[in-house]
Amino acid sequence: MNGWHTSAVLHSRAPACTLPSIFYACTLFFSSEHAPYHLHETMSRRVGTHVSCVICSRYLIDRKCSTQDSTAAPSFAELKGRYEVLRAQVLACKGEIQKLRSENLYTAASCENIRKTAQEQAKQAHNDAIRSFARDMLDVCDALQVVTKKVEEYTQGNSIISKSEASVLTGVTLTEEVALRVLKRYGVTRMHTKVGALFDEEKEEKLFTVPSTPSLQEGSVAEIVKSGYDMNGLVLRRAEVGLSEDS
Repeated sequence: MNGWHTSAVLHSRAPACTLPSIFYACTLFFSSEHAPYHLHETMSRRVGTHVSCVICSRYLIDRKCSTQDSTAAPSFAELKGRYEVLRAQVLACKGEIQKLRSENLYTAASCENIRKTAQEQAKQAHNDAIRSFARDMLDVCDALQVVTKKVEEYTQGNSIISKSEASVLTGVTLTEEVALRVLKRYGVTRMHTKVGALFDEEKEEKLFTVPSTPSLQEGSVAEIVKSGYDMNGLVLRRAEVGLSEDS
């Protein structure tokens, strides 16, 4: 207060400036609700305009300082508390992100497994349908094979064959070839079982037995009744054969 009074007195140009008058003005300054306006009028009358301006300036500075003090920065404890809250929220968000990421990966893996399973099932159903159709077609091939054998026997026993007969015989042979070609398009091929070859239980089925001979050892194929077929490397139907055995 002494420094403030001294500043007011030193800057005053009024000869009537006395210590009681300055003290009276300061009392009015701190007690009045509208200090700047009241103080300006009082000081103009008692100690001069210059002193009132100095006091008003000091009042504004004090108000600004008090306002700044009221909005002071938060303490370290408050900042630390806010940091811990934000840190907990960040960790919770990270945990939720990791959980969602794991669920996403699990869902993607499940979808991939379902897709592969569906593809395998569709492929298996496709192959089963082809195998079922091919088995039915084998009866046609068996009939054509029997006819072609008769054609071969007929052509070998007749040296003179008319053109009409030759056309029919050729047509039968071509029909069998077309049927085999269509089956091959779907992976079905005729197995080449030979007479005299050793019996293979996986590819051949025994229908009857015949006595073995010096040229036909025991356990070998003596006759082929129906040819066998495979499909994409798997046996579609075993060949029906007669097997030689020692009597």
